[in-house]
Amino acid sequence: MRIKIAVIGSVHFCKRVERLVVNATHLQIECHTYEEPNEAAQLLKKLQPSDAILFSGSLPYMYAKESIQQINVPTDYLKQDETAISTTLLYSLSKQQRPLHRISIDVAERLQIENVLTDLNETSSKPYIHVLAENESITELVAFHRNLLDENQTDLAITSVHAVYEQLQKMGYNVLMMIDPVSSILRSLYDIQQQAILKKSSSAQIAVGIIQSTDLSIKPFISEIATLLHAHWSEKNGEYSLFTTMGNIYSSMGQQEFLALHNSLPSTVKMAFGCGESTMIAADHARLALNFIQASEPNSFYILDANKKLHGPYPQSDNVLDMKVDHPTLVAMAEKTKLGPSNISKLLLFSNSRSTTQFSANDLAIYLNVSRRTAERTLKKLMEFDYVKVIGEEMTYKQGRPRALYEFNFSTYL
Repeated sequence: MRIKIAVIGSVHFCKRVERLVVNATHLQIECHTYEEPNEAAQLLKKLQPSDAILFSGSLPYMYAKESIQQINVPTDYLKQDETAISTTLLYSLSKQQRPLHRISIDVAERLQIENVLTDLNETSSKPYIHVLAENESITELVAFHRNLLDENQTDLAITSVHAVYEQLQKMGYNVLMMIDPVSSILRSLYDIQQQAILKKSSSAQIAVGIIQSTDLSIKPFISEIATLLHAHWSEKNGEYSLFTTMGNIYSSMGQQEFLALHNSLPSTVKMAFGCGESTMIAADHARLALNFIQASEPNSFYILDANKKLHGPYPQSDNVLDMKVDHPTLVAMAEKTKLGPSNISKLLLFSNSRSTTQFSANDLAIYLNVSRRTAERTLKKLMEFDYVKVIGEEMTYKQGRPRALYEFNFSTYL
């Protein structure tokens, strides 16, 4: 499968990418160049249809972040890693023989360069570090390096932004462009290619939408949403079925027209989508997804995909909940506790969403959107088989018995 990737970056970066993939028959690269990263958002609006979009770095990606939300193809950027930083620092030390404390450098993340310096056992002699900020202007970045050079605090500027490199070079300063290793560029191209292939495969899957309502006045809405989804529809006993593909659903979800239409629905109307290898399986998945819409989630809908992963509630959230249990540890837990796959998946998400391992029954109840008594029953089942343990208690604000504090006693990183 030939994948078309739109690359947005500097002239230097785009030429390098084209040279690297000149013999790659499975890739088609279409380059769109800018003089400064803040032009990325405008370039994005001029792109011809592509299977994926790759930005040359975090800065152009951040400038285009708002526009990216309206695009329904995989997007990513070349992530600066420790290999790039260490390669560049090695080059500066060997070729220019500049000590670290006489260098200024701008990076995407401080932790990465701190890790490199630790590996080099350089804890005292450090370069002047500037962390790139979202929507940072080129003028500010140039000033950071130039001021240090003018004050004779540094002898060399290392920058991650090609526009900064060009400006400092024109001014006659000693400047070095961050070196992106070939392996990093090829890995980014491979990753975005795989995302595009997966997206294409998913988009072609059969999808069924089910809308439940006893209000006959909803029919104009059904007709309108079917048009947006490029779907055929039928009605039986107040249940409307829409037949389309996942590609059409994902494409529509990014359109304001679809969201506005959905938000105009009465709160009593329930809508969900399912996909699968046949219309029968897709319809079954859609009906299962309908059961997850709660009274506290008006104007929300879920999608149950072919792998029984529940996505949503949209448009508020794009959380993913695994509706099947196949890991041996989770299978054993389900058999012992009689908890369903969805409940076990929610427990994993609850644990991984918290900054502390300790929690109360009330914390769990709020997350699961159930009563405290229901949460306590769940915890009782887990405690019976040592999947949860009591580790302490906390006092309530006023009167009453102290509340037990719990901690999971199984791996939640599965």
